[in-house]
Amino acid sequence: MRLRAGVIGLLVLATAAPAFADGVTLPATAPERADVTKARDEFVAGAELVKKAQWAEALAAFERSAKLRPHAVTTYDIGACLRAMGQYTRARETFVRALAENDKGGGAQLSDSLVADSKGYIAEIDHLLATATVQLTPSNAAIAVDGRPLEVQVGAATPTLVAGTLPPGAGAPPPVGVFKLVLDPGVHVVTLSRKGFADAIVNRTFLPGSATELKLELDRLPATMHITSNEAGSVVTVNGADVGVAPVDVSRPAGSYRLIVKKDHFVTYESQVEVQAGEEANLEAKLFAEKTAITQTWWFWTAAGVVVAGAAVGTYFVTRTSPTPERPALDGGGLGWTLKVQ
Repeated sequence: MRLRAGVIGLLVLATAAPAFADGVTLPATAPERADVTKARDEFVAGAELVKKAQWAEALAAFERSAKLRPHAVTTYDIGACLRAMGQYTRARETFVRALAENDKGGGAQLSDSLVADSKGYIAEIDHLLATATVQLTPSNAAIAVDGRPLEVQVGAATPTLVAGTLPPGAGAPPPVGVFKLVLDPGVHVVTLSRKGFADAIVNRTFLPGSATELKLELDRLPATMHITSNEAGSVVTVNGADVGVAPVDVSRPAGSYRLIVKKDHFVTYESQVEVQAGEEANLEAKLFAEKTAITQTWWFWTAAGVVVAGAAVGTYFVTRTSPTPERPALDGGGLGWTLKVQ
C-alpha cells in the first residue's frame, strides 16, 4: 500500500546527516543523532503496527516520530492512519499539511505518487464529509462538537467551521450566527452554552455526503427574585399580582418589575426592579411604622373626653356653690296685696 512507500522513504531520510543551504554536509551532533535515532525507531514501530491494522497505536507512533523529526512523509502517514480510522476531517487537514510541507521543502520530501495519493484522498474525503447549514440563536453562544471547539476554515467562500480538527476543550462562539459546519459522517453530540441561557445538548446523525439544515436555539433562563421583609406577614405583589407573604421566591423572565411590599399600619415599600436572565436577586423590603395624626390616637380622645367631662363637672359645681341672689321685697302692687307661698 501507499503507506508503506511513505515508511520506506522516511527511513532513508532519517538516517541521513542534516544538509545545509550552502551544500556542505556536516556530521550530526550527538543530541541530533539521538533524536534522529528515536524518530526512526518510532517510525519503524508505526510501520509494524500498520501491518497489523492497529491504526490508533500506529498513529501514536507516527505522531511521536513527527514531534522528534518533522517530515512530510510522516505527516502523510498520520493522515493515512486517520483516514483508516474514519476521522476524515482530521485526515483531510493532515494530507493538506503534508502537501504544504512538501512544497516548503522544495518538493523533495514526497514522491510523485504520494503527492497524487494525498490529492486523491482529499478529493475522496470531500465527498464523504457531511455538511450542515447552522443557524445559531443567540449568535454568540459557545458551540462544541464531541467535546471539541470548531476550527474556522481559512479562505472559504462562505463562513465555514470544521469539527474534529482541534484538541478537546470548551466550546467557543462562532464568528457569525449562520455558518457552514463540516464534520465526519456518523453520530455527533453538539453542545451549546451561554450565560443567562439554559445549556443545550443535541444528538444528531449525519449521513456521508449529506447536506442538512440545523437550527440550534438556547432557551433563556428565568430570573429569580428572593424577596424578604423586616416585618413578618408582609404581603408581596409583583406587577400588581399577589405572589405571597415574605419571604418568597419569584421566578420571572428577564425584565423590569414593579415590586410592592405592604402591611397594615406600616408605610408601603415600592421599588422598580431590573433583573437579568439567569440572575438571582436578593431584595429586602424595610417597612417603617406609620406616623399617626394626633387626632387619630386613642389617648388624644381619651384626654379630650376627660377635659370635657371635667369642664362640665366644674360648671355644675360652680353653679351649685354660688350664693343664691335675694329676691326683692314684695310691694303688693297697686292694691297692696301679697301672697306668701309655702
